[in-house]
Amino acid sequence: MLTKNETQPCLAYLGLVWFCMFLFMIPGSVHAAEHRLSSPDGRIEVIVSDTTGLRYRVEIEDTVVLTDSILGLEFRDGIKLGPSATVTKAKTSDHDGQWENPFGQRRFVPDNWRQLHLTLEEQGRTFGLIVRAYDDGVAFRYDLPKESGLGDFVLTDELTEFRFAEDYRCWAGNESACAENQYPEKKLSAIRSGRAGRSFQSVLPLLVETPSAYIAVAESDLLDWAGMSLAGTGSSAVRAVLDRRSDGNGLVVSSTPRVSPWRVLIIGRKAKDVANSDLIATLASPSRLKDISWIKPGACAWDAWWTGTNPYDSNPGHKGVYARGSTPSHKEWIDLAAEMGWPYQLMDWFWYKGMTSFDKTLHSSPNPVQGDFRQPVPEVDVAELVQYAKSKNVRLLIWAHSLDIETFGVETALAYLAKQGFAGVKIDFFNSQSQETVQWCENALSIAAKHGLLINFHGTYKPAGMARTYPNFITQEGVLGNEYNKLGGNQCTPLHTITLPFTRGLLGPMDFTPGGFINRAPGEFKITSPSQVMGSRARQLAMTVVYFSPLQVLCDSPRNYRGQPGVEFLRNLPTVWDETVVLDGDVARSIIIARRSGDTWYLAAMNGDEAMQLQARLTFLDKGKWTLRSFADNTESSDYQAVTESAVAVDAKTVVPISMLPAGGFAGIITREK
Repeated sequence: MLTKNETQPCLAYLGLVWFCMFLFMIPGSVHAAEHRLSSPDGRIEVIVSDTTGLRYRVEIEDTVVLTDSILGLEFRDGIKLGPSATVTKAKTSDHDGQWENPFGQRRFVPDNWRQLHLTLEEQGRTFGLIVRAYDDGVAFRYDLPKESGLGDFVLTDELTEFRFAEDYRCWAGNESACAENQYPEKKLSAIRSGRAGRSFQSVLPLLVETPSAYIAVAESDLLDWAGMSLAGTGSSAVRAVLDRRSDGNGLVVSSTPRVSPWRVLIIGRKAKDVANSDLIATLASPSRLKDISWIKPGACAWDAWWTGTNPYDSNPGHKGVYARGSTPSHKEWIDLAAEMGWPYQLMDWFWYKGMTSFDKTLHSSPNPVQGDFRQPVPEVDVAELVQYAKSKNVRLLIWAHSLDIETFGVETALAYLAKQGFAGVKIDFFNSQSQETVQWCENALSIAAKHGLLINFHGTYKPAGMARTYPNFITQEGVLGNEYNKLGGNQCTPLHTITLPFTRGLLGPMDFTPGGFINRAPGEFKITSPSQVMGSRARQLAMTVVYFSPLQVLCDSPRNYRGQPGVEFLRNLPTVWDETVVLDGDVARSIIIARRSGDTWYLAAMNGDEAMQLQARLTFLDKGKWTLRSFADNTESSDYQAVTESAVAVDAKTVVPISMLPAGGFAGIITREK
């Protein structure tokens, strides 16, 4: 039995406990060990902890998929934010809306999220972590306010980890300076960590298959910052790696207030759900252009470069990689665009004197260059071609080396090219995602918009949302595309091309340049001029729908297109969509997708190395009668150029059987019966 003197300390202790509990219930009043944020549907939960430094984990339906993973940043002079941070304030908010994307996979994009904004302190410095949860993913970014005391800062490292619960199967991008890489299957522990004193950089995204969901690691809203890649750790964890500045001044030079790009986890129950995501664009900063009415998406004829032969050029040195257009050949490609209802034709390299060698890049060449856009080579009459294209209701796009743009002066060069009558510029050879390169691209897009120019960056890093911020960024490379069918190495394989919809295709527009019409079975494929492609013709048709790009550059020549089976699928081809439905998908094996433009649906399917039979259920159709015009593999033939065309009545109850050769495809147009 307690005495009176013994009772008083106990009552005081209980009072203190109740007082602490009261304080804990007041939002933002004191430090708490864990802060939880759930997605609007409650299925995904992010938990941020400061018990042993700043960390986070992710749960899907109460199952941990990412375990406690380190968060933090390091700066010059040994400043670290994260390793011993404590939460001092927590603020939650939510949003339920949508945004309109006239240049996307769907016209109206859901934008529903819950957000947790944590204020943290470490070594007398204040900083923040912003966390968002969507029904299809999670994102977080670092917030560096003026109160951090960082002022003008130099970021030297990012500590962010993605520590998965087990050593799951994944598809990890190979190392590549320009994101032209494959995404081979492996275990997380097999992702390399580094070599020769430097970190290995696995190109984003990283797609991971967990028992609960597919998860893709990516980034968004990359503006005036260094781009992120990943390095392995020999375990189930990977860590962020940022490109260094060419001037040796760390990773990022900036000043507060700043926020980092979003670190993103795209999450889908099935592979098809991940492939249907718009999360990267949704997280990006909205358009900075007030007027976008002049931006016109569409299909585009290329020139003689891809096919590797110019029928009007007898120079034996102008073959293969060194092929180029000339005035008469460009006119032939312009005629093709006009015939097919494509609004653009692209004049590629070797059109101006002093063109920089293609092995130099914007931030690696020590010497200035002398490429001069005012001096076309004798074989190319720019003024005549611009006028000829105009007479055919076609607009020209023009190629330029990034170093020549830089040396000429970005403002001067783009203003000059716009004045010549070009609709846009394909700027090539960056091979970096350093802060300097990102800044250069932002600046070029802003200047191009002032002059009414579309921009297509090639030899560049992966997409990270900039196409939403600058809608004149009509497409980009950052993909191992059809050009590799002429470059050697046999890298553009059926396995690679069916993996892309679940990897690189998740991030944004992809200038893969589909449409090769010299089609070969993979075992019969050769590097030749004119260029061949692996897989069936129907597969190349399907790529124009499966691979999203507001500017869809069709790679082959007029002489290979005209009168050929399947070419009618490409006539008046839309490149942006009002609605998209991914019907089915199996990573690195198959995909079926339907996209709507106005009242017309386009249906496409691709497979991998195995012959396959699939079913497409047309439940996405409105009531009424429709007609499906199909362009399918001829599975009774070994001719990979053969296309079986048919037309049948369909409705929302129809199940379309799709039979594909190994490395095959299917393409269809569904129109409403009048």
